[in-house]
Amino acid sequence: MESKVVENRLKEAKLIAVIRSKDKQEACQQIESLLDKGIRAVEVTYTTPGASDIIESFRNREDILIGAGTVISAQQAGEAAKAGAQFIVSPGFSADLAEHLSFVKTHYIPGVLTPSEIMEALTFGFTTLKLFPSGVFGIPFMKNLAGPFPQVTFIPTGGIHPSEVPDWLRAGAGAVGVGSQLGSCSKEDLQAVFQV
Repeated sequence: MESKVVENRLKEAKLIAVIRSKDKQEACQQIESLLDKGIRAVEVTYTTPGASDIIESFRNREDILIGAGTVISAQQAGEAAKAGAQFIVSPGFSADLAEHLSFVKTHYIPGVLTPSEIMEALTFGFTTLKLFPSGVFGIPFMKNLAGPFPQVTFIPTGGIHPSEVPDWLRAGAGAVGVGSQLGSCSKEDLQAVFQV
């Protein structure tokens, strides 16, 4: 899938469910439950056993954009791409991983936190960046980074409650990554996110 298409679908989804589970069965159940609640983008972390198998089992579904998260090595990136991940996310920026992924046709979203990391990511041509851990620093931090980097689309992730997602979106986030707290949200709770 073309990078621009992936970026647009992530923006349309607004919320990226970050799945970090103890096993494959639990992860698949979580994903199905989240799809029933209206979630349309899912990032399966590579800290979850069987992450590649999980991605592969959802890759042909039209109702989901499935990606790989917590990818920190070229080997994991290769496995994710082979499994059919439509996007790959890292918690930080690695020039080696960025270079490796420049040869893979899967959309890559590196993680950043500092202006220096953003500048390095930009030199590699990445303009959609995971801002991690965002919940610790808050919306003002993202807005301050957006000033000198207007060409960057931030996807804040880490420590963000689903009820805070609309505020992040209104502040300029392209989409927002939310993890374990999604399980306790009802479909009705998530409607506020989808209406922003």
